[in-house]
Amino acid sequence: MKRFSLAFALAVAAVLRLYAVASAHVTLVSSDPAANSRLAASPSQLRLVFSEPVEPPVAHVSIVRPDGTVDSIAVANDPHNVYALVGPLQDLGPGTFRIVWHVLSEDGHPVGGNFLFTVGSGPVTAPTVTPAAEAEQQATTTWGPMVAGAPMIPAVLRGLGVGSLAALTGLLFFMVTMPAGAGYRALRVSRWLSGAAGLLLIGHLGTWLINSAPDHRLTGTWMSAAFSSEVGRIELWRTFLAVLPFWGLVLARRTGLAALLAVPPLLISAAIGHSAAFHPMWSIPLKALHLTALAAWLGGLFWLVVSESANPRELAIQTSRVSSIALAAVVAIGLSGVLEAVFMMSSLGDLRSPYGLILALKVAGLGGLIAFGAYHRYRVMPRLMMGVDGGLLTEFGLSLRREIALLWLVVVLGGILAYVSPPSANGPRQINFPRSQQ
Repeated sequence: MKRFSLAFALAVAAVLRLYAVASAHVTLVSSDPAANSRLAASPSQLRLVFSEPVEPPVAHVSIVRPDGTVDSIAVANDPHNVYALVGPLQDLGPGTFRIVWHVLSEDGHPVGGNFLFTVGSGPVTAPTVTPAAEAEQQATTTWGPMVAGAPMIPAVLRGLGVGSLAALTGLLFFMVTMPAGAGYRALRVSRWLSGAAGLLLIGHLGTWLINSAPDHRLTGTWMSAAFSSEVGRIELWRTFLAVLPFWGLVLARRTGLAALLAVPPLLISAAIGHSAAFHPMWSIPLKALHLTALAAWLGGLFWLVVSESANPRELAIQTSRVSSIALAAVVAIGLSGVLEAVFMMSSLGDLRSPYGLILALKVAGLGGLIAFGAYHRYRVMPRLMMGVDGGLLTEFGLSLRREIALLWLVVVLGGILAYVSPPSANGPRQINFPRSQQ
């Protein structure tokens, strides 16, 4: 137990260290040339100013000429302003040009946009839409199946991966602190969860890289650029650490070691996503509390399912302990979830947004889970304490599996929510123009 607490404390320290890389959701604040401006002569430099520091390796900026040809612009940080990207422009000549930009926000989400400017006194005519120009404009916004504007594949993989990691952490906690009930089934399920967590998060890392790339291709150049950024390094560390519990269980065959190794990647997950972009000094600790409570709840349910106790009274005692922990977890999840929602939404009207609707579904799922918990606590446990069986153990096991299935659905919704743009981020994140100007 002391080792588990030490691992928790070290992981919290690592999460707090990540505050330095989380500030705000990236927004294009200004540009030179300005959007929709008309210049008498060709500019010699492009300057883009964002609302947070941007890293050139994961920034992609190009210019679409009047004839539809596309040229990349080599950008670098302004030595006097880390919020700005600057890049040289060749002699453009007269005409209307489109700047297309793509950067990686500190929450790991790609953000892009485009705007027009005109050189000379001629009419404002958008560049010819050639296949190359169209691909350049659309690459930042479309990849794979979408749900509520979020890429479905990495979102689901993230939800399932973090959920598996949380379930593993919670199950290992009960195996270490309640060893009397830890048998072969618990060990087998923990191994499956550790393997699933590692594979799912590896899959998420790969699909995240594809989704965040300007051209949505997984190339060595983009991987090198992404992993040189802060958010890329955090994703890589989370994935690497998520594989270690499998090593602890399968190769080292030490449950206590695996329990220690499961804590850091779970808590580092709190510093990835929206929590890293919106009020991180509050959001990251709240997210860490949220994930810790989820681990306790989900791990406790798995513990009861794999328990090898055939005595109703012994099972009732175990259920009582798990129920008390689950009750505290519900309160922690509810409070942290409400506070996180306050940071992400500015008014009750935001509940009508895609983010708000998915959040509402998640809350509805939480209500169903609370109903399951109340049923087990007030209807099943008293009968178990009286030693009543008569098929009760089978019924209880089936009910627990249904609760786990519903909880997994809520976890997947959480993964999708992590990729859906919050209403508070829907300000001028990107500059786009009506079809009539394109």
